[in-house]
Amino acid sequence: MQPIALHLDHVSLFVRDRDDSARFSQEVLGLPEIENKTQRPHIRWFGLGAGRSIHIIGGAGADAGPQPLSSHLALGTSNFDDMRKRLDARGIGYRNLKGETGAYSVRADGARQLYFQDPDGHWIEINDAPPE
Repeated sequence: MQPIALHLDHVSLFVRDRDDSARFSQEVLGLPEIENKTQRPHIRWFGLGAGRSIHIIGGAGADAGPQPLSSHLALGTSNFDDMRKRLDARGIGYRNLKGETGAYSVRADGARQLYFQDPDGHWIEINDAPPE
């Protein structure tokens, strides 16, 4: 059987407050809002480039408890140090894999990575791995 080529199209995050999460996506992650092709009012879309996007879907109920770090959205950037400065300027704490605050990890391939949470507790990894 032949392998099937797949690519990432989008990531959807179910959130309590759609507008609060949208502000976070714009102000912290620096993502542009793009057309919500569903036209559904409880959903907002944010571009990741190359036709990829994050869909913020409002309507989640009360907090489901802490999210495990192993379940996260990983975003790569060539501006890792600038992203760290952005997080620091906004008072958003980040950590490395060991749980040390204000620190980053270095993966086996040499890429730096750090983790922080969005308003709903979803973990986000920022790394400086080069795109394929």
